[in-house]
Amino acid sequence: MSKRYLTKSRYKLGLECPNKLFFTKKANEFLNLKSEDSFLMDLASGGFQVEELARMHYPEGILVEELDAYDYEVLAANTTGLLKRDNVVIFEAAFIYEGLFIRTDILVKKGNQIELIEVKAKSYHPNDNHEFAGKNGAIKSTWKPYLFDLAFQKYVVKKSNPNYNVTPYLMLADKSKTTTIDGLNQKFRITKNTNERTGIIKHIDKLSHPEKESVLSKINMSHLISRIENGEDRVIESLDFEESINTLYNFYSADKYFNYPVEGGKCKKCEFRGSLNNAPSNIKSGFEYCWGNQLNWGKDFFTKPTLFDVWDFRSWQKIGDPNDILLEKITENHIGGVKPEPGKISRTERQWIQIEKAISGDKAPFILKEELKQEMDSWKFPLNFIDFETSTVPLPFFAGQKPYEQVAFQFSHHIYHKDGTIEHASEFISTESGVYPNFLFARALMKALSKNNGSVFKFATHENTIVNAIIEQLVYSKETDKYELISFLKSISHSKKNITQEAWKGERDMIDLCEVIKHFYYNPLTNGSNSIKKVLPAVFETSTFIREKNTVSLLDKLI
Repeated sequence: MSKRYLTKSRYKLGLECPNKLFFTKKANEFLNLKSEDSFLMDLASGGFQVEELARMHYPEGILVEELDAYDYEVLAANTTGLLKRDNVVIFEAAFIYEGLFIRTDILVKKGNQIELIEVKAKSYHPNDNHEFAGKNGAIKSTWKPYLFDLAFQKYVVKKSNPNYNVTPYLMLADKSKTTTIDGLNQKFRITKNTNERTGIIKHIDKLSHPEKESVLSKINMSHLISRIENGEDRVIESLDFEESINTLYNFYSADKYFNYPVEGGKCKKCEFRGSLNNAPSNIKSGFEYCWGNQLNWGKDFFTKPTLFDVWDFRSWQKIGDPNDILLEKITENHIGGVKPEPGKISRTERQWIQIEKAISGDKAPFILKEELKQEMDSWKFPLNFIDFETSTVPLPFFAGQKPYEQVAFQFSHHIYHKDGTIEHASEFISTESGVYPNFLFARALMKALSKNNGSVFKFATHENTIVNAIIEQLVYSKETDKYELISFLKSISHSKKNITQEAWKGERDMIDLCEVIKHFYYNPLTNGSNSIKKVLPAVFETSTFIREKNTVSLLDKLI
């Protein structure tokens, strides 16, 4: 077996759970959901766009390349050669130290001073004094993966080059910055037809004024990296920073199972836990490997309903014994007691209904019929159903935009009339390149919904979030009709939390059908999910009335 290096991605994986190091890179042996996750691939593409923009801050940078990207020794040797220069900027600099291997995003060397810059598509705001750490100075959990990654890189660089002074930085999307470049995002095209590692084709030669054109900022992380190095902040509490590196390397290099204790809250999210129904017969579950070995669970245990599927369960600290994730062992105390709320299904009631039905095998829906009828009686015909399609990316599409500003480019609008007829009333889609769509979107939406005074429906919070974002954009715009548009948008929405302006709740505030489901309806066939992709098929499966009504409607259309 070839030598197994602990890379920064493997180190990060080991910090999530040391057992994962045994399962990773074994595609022919263990199921790995992340290897098939197209959403994560899209996120990576956005990150590569940011990385290419970051490199443009350093036009003199030299990329360390090698035909065989896995020949770590050659990559490290090429880097060592470049470091002999007094001053140099290196992209993808490679370093090896005793079985540890890293490649840095950007490395700036001036004499014996090194700036180690890790580029991330994640955003931050420079005015937030507690962005990265709490008031007590401890690193926030959301930033720990990034900062431990950076600390690991600094460790390897410093160990392999002890004469250098290394200063660690993050380069992030700065939400206080706007770009002067129209179509900045489209200057970095994502394509599959390229030999480039990032899959990005650049349509821009240089940045004339990075401070105005780019939305990225470099932040010195020395003080927080020191906390990691000193053991003040840890991920695996029993191991300080250097111990965590050495321990994870020893197990990974020997391809040895760590046997780290299983824990419900963390194991629920494990990428090595998933259905094996469509997997080849030789593929195993890393989750079953851990729980089977540590708890002596046989195959029958893994078919039983567990807390993993219970909607919105948060009290993992109450589950002292991992065996207690089996629903047959759950008591009301595990969910913090069942606390009713008048007129609707409370959160804990919904959880307990799910648990009881799962244990008994009861597939019948639970419905608060009178309360649901009272809710529906408050709806005003005709009923308007809207659905938005939007995009939010680190690199803005338009000049004057900040990172991760919402871009609304499409909506559909259907009307359900009192006589039962359904109308595809209108739609909007922006297809013209270079045209900012948000205000066109708002005008089209106002035109569509102003044709009647009926109730307006959404599913989940997305549409309200987008409306709030467009209102905020309109406030700072120079649109001649902005006050009319703002007035309309406020009439169909409510203000988000912690808003700096005066709060509002419109007279046609969009009704969230997801909340209606949570309050009045539970179907065991959804297995705890409130996604429309789960709820709608479950309703059809259990309601003869709905099936017959929709069959008749379909036949009417065909005839």
